[in-house]
Amino acid sequence: MSPSSRARLRAPAVVATALLTLLIGLLGTAPAQAGTGSAAARTWNVLVGEQSKDMAIQGMRFLPGEIWIHQADSIRFVSNSAELHTVSYGKPPLPPTSIANLEADAFKPVGGPLFDPKARWTNSGVIAPPTPGVPTVRTYQLKFAESGTFTFYCILHGQMMNIVVHVRHQGAPLPHSQAYYDRRAHAESRHIIRDGYALMHETMERASATHVFVGAMDDTAMVMRFMPSLDHIRAGTTVTFDMSANQGVVPHTVTFAKLTGPGGKHVDSGTLLPKAGGGPDHFTWTFGKAGTWHYICEFHDDMGMVGDIAVRS
Repeated sequence: MSPSSRARLRAPAVVATALLTLLIGLLGTAPAQAGTGSAAARTWNVLVGEQSKDMAIQGMRFLPGEIWIHQADSIRFVSNSAELHTVSYGKPPLPPTSIANLEADAFKPVGGPLFDPKARWTNSGVIAPPTPGVPTVRTYQLKFAESGTFTFYCILHGQMMNIVVHVRHQGAPLPHSQAYYDRRAHAESRHIIRDGYALMHETMERASATHVFVGAMDDTAMVMRFMPSLDHIRAGTTVTFDMSANQGVVPHTVTFAKLTGPGGKHVDSGTLLPKAGGGPDHFTWTFGKAGTWHYICEFHDDMGMVGDIAVRS
């Protein structure tokens, strides 16, 4: 093709480009939005919980903790830790003042796949990996047909673990994309894990061979460890297992498989709770037998919450 032929073919494109540039200059450019109204409903992802690789640190956050969606959109809540969580809305039938009440409310799904903001109580059931003795689901999806702002929380960890859902009318701009929420979730996950390890270190500094802290918890993270998890003591020493490092109502136990007490019963603290949960918040035992005695938290041993007491004569 000759140069003159190529020039003739390019001419209409050059003119069209010039006209488009002029039109944009006259009308101005609209700012780009992260999301705009669309006839097609979409599904957004929210992570439930967070954990370190060794599961010692468990996060108490929805990631993200705030999200904007359109009417007819859905949110898929996805289990992101070994700890049990729920997605709950409203007031539970039973006050969450005992383990029995928590289990009764948490384990039972209430409400269908379409969110009803007028319902007194909506609950996902327990969102977690498969857990012996507990009915669980890995994901929970909820569709939003009405606009408004709604706050959901985890009934097991209280109002501190909540997510605010803003539902806008179709056609209204949305401030963020799923990619933005994913980046925020990743950043907050790192913060939660750092906070948890800092809490573990701080609690360990206050512990001793005769004073074992049973987990730790602030308003962001939980430490699923006995601190210290390995004790060396002499026979006749009394050890206190203490829940006072926990700010929230999460139960633990101190359960020995082979150590027996009076009547040949296995040594077991039963369910321990912080004082905020009604206690008992500590357990003491005097170790008279030499040997190494292994113990666990029956609720969280699968996360590595286990310990040993080495007793020498």
